[in-house]
Amino acid sequence: MATRDLLRLVWSNLRRMKARVAMTAIGVVIGTAAVVILISLAAGIQRSAGESFGSVSELTQITVLGGGIVRSMGGSMPGSEGAVLNDRALKEFRQLPGVVAVTPRLSLMAGGDILRLNRLTGSAHQIVGIDPTQVERLGFEFASGTGRLGRWQALVGARVADEFYNPQTRRPAQEAPDLQGQGLQLVVARTGDDGRPVERIARLRVSGVLEESGGQDDYALYLALNDVSELNSWLTRQRFNPGRDGYDQVLVKVADPEQALTVEQEIMGRGFVAWSARSMMQQMNIFFLVLQGLFGGIGAVALIVAAFGIANTMTMAIYERTGEIGLMKAVGATNRDVMSIFLAEAGSIGLLGGVGGVLLGVVLGSVINLVARTYLAAQAVQGGADASDLMISIIHTPLWLPVFALLFSAVVGVVSGIYPAVRAARLSPVAALKYE
Repeated sequence: MATRDLLRLVWSNLRRMKARVAMTAIGVVIGTAAVVILISLAAGIQRSAGESFGSVSELTQITVLGGGIVRSMGGSMPGSEGAVLNDRALKEFRQLPGVVAVTPRLSLMAGGDILRLNRLTGSAHQIVGIDPTQVERLGFEFASGTGRLGRWQALVGARVADEFYNPQTRRPAQEAPDLQGQGLQLVVARTGDDGRPVERIARLRVSGVLEESGGQDDYALYLALNDVSELNSWLTRQRFNPGRDGYDQVLVKVADPEQALTVEQEIMGRGFVAWSARSMMQQMNIFFLVLQGLFGGIGAVALIVAAFGIANTMTMAIYERTGEIGLMKAVGATNRDVMSIFLAEAGSIGLLGGVGGVLLGVVLGSVINLVARTYLAAQAVQGGADASDLMISIIHTPLWLPVFALLFSAVVGVVSGIYPAVRAARLSPVAALKYE
């Protein structure tokens, strides 16, 4: 039978039982819409979580922890007792393929450090010492100034200026100061021998202001490694050599995010504890793939139920068209032709339901997104936040999902029509003609 004749005959048969086809297709519509909405929900949550990892620059960074900080966190790792983050280890890290920068991250130990700018007082969430020779390789982007980090020079995050306030009124500065080129006073304090607080003032010169990234760097202040080491020695009254005894934390940067996992595994294989946003994202993607499969499976249950409806509809059609089937066979139609007709009809019902389900799923997804955004925006306003900054989308429909849903619904229709098609093909022409 020619394809054109098959399509014409299938269309004619479906038109004869419009009401039954419509009710059967509704089951497919509901199942397909459920698949689209549930998978889109999982994909939307995955995309929102992925955006929280920040820029590509953060995906190229690997944080390596020293044995001291791991033990302070209550953790352990086989072989980590002999793995020391000293200068020798840093040299080995720099020789790994794909590594472009390696620098210690030495945090200032003072808990009450403050910054002073003229009559304003401020602070930084973290003051970190890094290797000045690695600044250009770390990929910092500057809103102003350069990455030069000399003696008592500082690189400040984009939001550090917002932390300054008037100490007399305890109110934020009317306008955030431009810190580029400014002279800051870093005040650190310790307890003296007599029990009284002793202050030390480090005079800093801001050589560069970082571009806003939305991450922790926005509130950080970077100094040269030796400057922070000197301040820590003054605060603790102990002179130590981290290059020999080991650093608590080291930052390793690779050229490409795809290389982060390989380098991370290599570092961990040498007995160090390491983690990166790239590895966390990989674990997150695996979790959300499982979640999408689970949600899709829940929606597929409705499609399976709809498949029984298609099978029932096609089986009833056999009884109604038994004489017609016998006549077709009498004039030369083969079993294959009969099977093709019933399979095409079942597949068409599945495909029609799939089209309706995809459209319904997209529309309902948009409604759910709108309701969720309205609710979250209202909660943000009540909490004092700006609702315009809240652009969360919990529904995301990938381009492949509608195509997959259409194909899956059509396949479900064809599979559900196999039994009726085989049964119709096995009818004897003589018995079928006598059935009338």
